[in-house]
Amino acid sequence: MTTSIWQYRSYTQSAPLLTTVFRNSTCPCCANSSNLTVSDREDESDGSRYSEYVKVMCCDLCGWWFVSRDTWDSSCGSVPDRALRTITATGAALRTFSAGPDDSQLALLESEIESHLLGHGTSGAWAALEDVTKGVFREFGYDSRVTARSKDGGIDVIVDHEEFGDVYAQVKHTKNKVGVRVLRELIGTMAINGATNSLLVTSSSFTRGVKKEQVLAAQRGFAVELVDGSRLLASLNLTYRRTPPSLSEVLGVAKPNVQLIWEEVEL
Repeated sequence: MTTSIWQYRSYTQSAPLLTTVFRNSTCPCCANSSNLTVSDREDESDGSRYSEYVKVMCCDLCGWWFVSRDTWDSSCGSVPDRALRTITATGAALRTFSAGPDDSQLALLESEIESHLLGHGTSGAWAALEDVTKGVFREFGYDSRVTARSKDGGIDVIVDHEEFGDVYAQVKHTKNKVGVRVLRELIGTMAINGATNSLLVTSSSFTRGVKKEQVLAAQRGFAVELVDGSRLLASLNLTYRRTPPSLSEVLGVAKPNVQLIWEEVEL
């Protein structure tokens, strides 16, 4: 599958705006120029030739987030004591301000997903999972709707995609790994309805056979994106902002792809 649907459809592409955010750490959305808070970062260096600094910042007021990657590379330079510095970044405003599940229901859902990833736990918040999955798609910039329960033919959410038309999402709230049978049923529903793209979302994980079947399905023209409990949990945290976003959560749905600086600098 070459196109991921489970990610932000568009990011901020303005290099001047992102450069200002990088230098001043201020929110571009809030009228009072609220400062962005570093919520997570990773620094890596070999001590001599290469260093990389990745961080995510977030506005505590509106939820606007920003991620940057700052690299210093002197391994290929011909001039001593100089390095090539490259900074790339991206950012987006969180769009979900409508009410989601109440705090207790959302906390229960997150707790169950964490347990399902370990292969145990209950599944009492299954109805909430369909609704919050729709909320994630809305956050990513898509129109979507939850199907009538028990009359959905195995489909829980339908996403309106400008290129692929109706994209089906099947959501499995279970502690058990999702196997090949579920994927084949989803592909059958796609074939009957003339759909070419879908997502299989689970609060747990997938068997190895599912990923092999995914490749075979793609060869037959059916693209199925797999979203496991880890990706789901990260996206829920971004959408409903219960805690500041981590690097892994942001990088799972957006990449720092706008180049701000590319220059040779003195060390």
